[in-house]
Amino acid sequence: MDRFLLVISEVHDIAHLIEGLKENNIQFHVSCELNEINTILKKRRPNLVLIKDKLEKIDSEQIVSKIVNRDESPYVVVFSEKADASLAKKFLDLGVFDFWIAPIILDKILVFFKEERKDNFSKEHSPPNYIKIVGEHKKIRLALALAKKVAPSNATVLISGESGTGKELIAKYIHLNSNRAKGPYVAVNCAALPENLLESELFGYEKGAFTGAYKSKPGKFELASGGTILLDEISEMNLTLQAKLLRVIQEKEVDRLGGVQPIKVDVRIIATTNRNLKEYVEQGNFRQDLYFRLNVIPIHLPPLRERGDDVILLANYFLEKFSHEYNIQTPGFSEEAIEWMKTYDWPGNIRELENLIERAVLIAQDSYIEPRHLLMDSLEDDLLEDVRDKDFEENSQKQEHREIFKLDFDRIVPLEELEKHMIIKSLEKTRGNRTRAAELLGISVRTLRNKLNKLKEQGITL
Repeated sequence: MDRFLLVISEVHDIAHLIEGLKENNIQFHVSCELNEINTILKKRRPNLVLIKDKLEKIDSEQIVSKIVNRDESPYVVVFSEKADASLAKKFLDLGVFDFWIAPIILDKILVFFKEERKDNFSKEHSPPNYIKIVGEHKKIRLALALAKKVAPSNATVLISGESGTGKELIAKYIHLNSNRAKGPYVAVNCAALPENLLESELFGYEKGAFTGAYKSKPGKFELASGGTILLDEISEMNLTLQAKLLRVIQEKEVDRLGGVQPIKVDVRIIATTNRNLKEYVEQGNFRQDLYFRLNVIPIHLPPLRERGDDVILLANYFLEKFSHEYNIQTPGFSEEAIEWMKTYDWPGNIRELENLIERAVLIAQDSYIEPRHLLMDSLEDDLLEDVRDKDFEENSQKQEHREIFKLDFDRIVPLEELEKHMIIKSLEKTRGNRTRAAELLGISVRTLRNKLNKLKEQGITL
């Protein structure tokens, strides 16, 4: 990594530091221009980014959010000319490493450029650069701020939200930003295992505890000792197991099936649920005492339909991800596709969006993604047409029709004949790709399809 400092402020704010930075061989750049800053961040990764709390041309909060949510984000420190606790809290909640009062002291900067600095900093202060969480909506930012704040503690966390909202992603974010980040992270899906199997998976068993237990096996709690265990969809756990789980939380020990002595475990528990656990308690389906034990730090993730323009932010993120993964240069989304994504209800939330974008990238290839690429049901005819289009130049009948409609532009021809000629030439140029042919003709794919159907009625297959 370069010994590079990026300062987002006016030059006079760090004028007193320039000589010291040069003496310590620290490269630096000072700028208040957003385009210039974006270009620098694309080319280089700073050790530290210093940002002034109030800037004329740039929204400090916006640039902070953008930088701290980057993959492998640098350390970010905000500085201000006045001490303001509420302002400091606001920036710390956004994910900055620290909040300083001007004038800035050189020694505080040099700490970030020592080779051993990561060992000197406690793990609880590590920047949240392990997990990429995309979103600008207030609800998701509040959830992320709370996750970041409680991550260094050992407090039990209950994450609620509909299926596909990213509950496990937040759980992993908490683990990786905690003092337990170097310890194990063990996830258990409580809904996927039958009752008897879930018990043995969680608590383990001794040799001979039941038929088929030929050797002892540690449970997930033992395997997670020193780290974090995620109990995914905990609402699906039966009442008997809930009682045993309560004992693990209270006593910090587990009893293996068939075991004699309890085994001490040091585990941080994170649980997730897609149900309203409070209502589940009232219905008698979940133990109230366990609910209180789990609900120490409640974090609720909103459904995608309540996150406004985050839908498009996420769609663009997945578009870039899958375009890179499949080496496909998909240029983007059409206006119709963007409008459709904004109005769609997204019952499957982020998981559904990710799956749809992956499929759309593969189907649209190097064309703009249209609503039909996102809706498989409306794509069947187009897929069949694409198969026919690939054979366009090999079809002798089509070759014959191309000759029929070859025009001599020295003479006047009917518009209908000219239209046929233009359709054929556009399909020739695009090797039968109807989406690109429609773009060349300045018409919609549906209009092109209707015109081809009319030609087909005349006995002309293209």
